[in-house]
Amino acid sequence: MDFGVISGAEWLIIVAAFLGRFLLQFYQTSIGSLGLAFGMNKFEVGIGFALFTVMFAVAAFLMRSFKPSQLRFVEMISLALLGITMPLYTVAHGFLEVYSLMIVDGFITGLVMDSFMTMAGMASMEQSKRQVEQAAFSFWVSLALIIAPFVTGYILGLGIKKIFLIFSVMAFAAIPFVYLLRGRYSLKYMEAKGHTGSTSISSLFRNRQFNWAVIAAFAYTIPFFIIFSYGVIYGSVLGLSASTVFYLFAAMFVGDVVTRFIIRLKSPIQNRRPYMVFAVTIALLSAIFLALSSVSVAFFVIAFLIAGIPDGIAWTLGLQIANTTFKPEEIGTSTSFFSSSMMIMSVLMPLVGYMASVMGFTTTLWIFAAITAAFFIWELALRPAKDVPVKGA
Repeated sequence: MDFGVISGAEWLIIVAAFLGRFLLQFYQTSIGSLGLAFGMNKFEVGIGFALFTVMFAVAAFLMRSFKPSQLRFVEMISLALLGITMPLYTVAHGFLEVYSLMIVDGFITGLVMDSFMTMAGMASMEQSKRQVEQAAFSFWVSLALIIAPFVTGYILGLGIKKIFLIFSVMAFAAIPFVYLLRGRYSLKYMEAKGHTGSTSISSLFRNRQFNWAVIAAFAYTIPFFIIFSYGVIYGSVLGLSASTVFYLFAAMFVGDVVTRFIIRLKSPIQNRRPYMVFAVTIALLSAIFLALSSVSVAFFVIAFLIAGIPDGIAWTLGLQIANTTFKPEEIGTSTSFFSSSMMIMSVLMPLVGYMASVMGFTTTLWIFAAITAAFFIWELALRPAKDVPVKGA
């Protein structure tokens, strides 16, 4: 259960990050339903999802300018702002206000989660222990992936706008746990004295493992984000209710949580490439099953059930790579850029919505399955090479 294995500081980060991850998960899985509540079509829902996730990625570039020692303050301010802005959907009118909120909250949520991901594993100095703490963080926080959509589906009858108001309380509840990261619970793995706390993005790609992680993230987020953006809409086309789709979201993340637990048990892991290749393989299968959903709704269900597995593997190991294979002054950049790379594919979602409106979902999903296959081939082409140990990591 990790009690007595990881530090008290890491547990504080885990509890606070669980609340933050719940909110992010709720946001990502609810944008489709929220868009429908405001009368959006497929293309307009895609724009909303892209705005939210792109701004999440943009936040990563701001995160580069913060030192690890500043993250605690950034986290508390960001959580407070998120708690203030989420309830505004209950009074919003029209697309402009909705899109504006998605832009603002996407950016704030990016700051919240990038801060947590960077702080995770910084409670200890030893690299092997940091890998274990990073894996523990990934597993325990991932429980929010299941709970958030399940709870949302259960109380969906209250109205999606009111649920945003109810869940916003979690942002404020997380703040005291971040505040307690001081004194005996302060983070230990900090930047060198006098260092600015950032590095160039191009230097990150000298790390071959980081390359594997980024390409894997590009691949698996294509079917992953299509499910997030259009699961409710496409599910209704196939005859499934919105609540049923939210329960499928919860089932999808069971695989995510299980794989994170396996990574936790196997950490520290020396050879991560086979795991990354397996993750991309499952992502490709998920994309293919989505495209086959018009043949039978069973394929739609299978696509959901396996789509979370690549996230459990690639996100966990990618975050571990970003956080444990770089120097202290580099991890703000490495972690935030990896986080932003996961969101890049979201820019395709308006295109998915437009193409689905013109060509139908089946043809559109086959095209994006082919794009996923291209990333699958790219990941295979990144052959193993001996990584040079990073001094100070």
